[in-house]
Amino acid sequence: MKTPSGSNAWEFTPQAVDRFTREWAEAVARDVNHPALVAWVLINESWGVPDLAADPAQRAFVDALYALTKAWDPTRLVVSNDGWEHTGGDLATVHDYEGNPETLRNRYAQIESVIAFRPSGRALYAPGSQHRGEPGLVTEMGGLALAPATHTHDAHWGYTTLDSATDLLARYRGQLEALAASPLVQGLCYTQLTDVEQEVNGLLTDRREPKVPLAALWQAN
Repeated sequence: MKTPSGSNAWEFTPQAVDRFTREWAEAVARDVNHPALVAWVLINESWGVPDLAADPAQRAFVDALYALTKAWDPTRLVVSNDGWEHTGGDLATVHDYEGNPETLRNRYAQIESVIAFRPSGRALYAPGSQHRGEPGLVTEMGGLALAPATHTHDAHWGYTTLDSATDLLARYRGQLEALAASPLVQGLCYTQLTDVEQEVNGLLTDRREPKVPLAALWQAN
């Protein structure tokens, strides 16, 4: 389970700490026995803790949430801050919307280049933390969009815009092959299965129409 964006405060305050901790405790108690739950993700992309790198109190808050969650549920993996600025946790997760497969292949070829990567200008680890051998996953990647003429929504955007379904499939396959070749990447999460409102990074449209043949997607996967 990942914290939904609506549960994050606009700023870090004692009141935010109190409310978040209470709501998180309720969420864990509610869902702890759900068989589909694989890992707890406390924070996404430093939402609610925007000054994590500079503020020891914000890092202490994330560390405390991690310890509490492990105490409540010692059976599952816990991610401290998905995407970047990890303070610890059981997985090293990265959000990387690089569109060039060759860049991805080079970046994830060795741990030094991954640690040096700064997604959205943020360090992968917060001050005082470092990689301790935990498995690495690229938990947001892809973001491939077809040219605007193919979209039904007035407002639209993607991380990498391509001109044709052929280009989309080739880039998709290239990204998967690049990360599969890495000795470090243990898993990935592609963004995203379908278009959602202005986000047109889907492999299917918002009407669930495939942008490329499903058989070709299956072969790429």
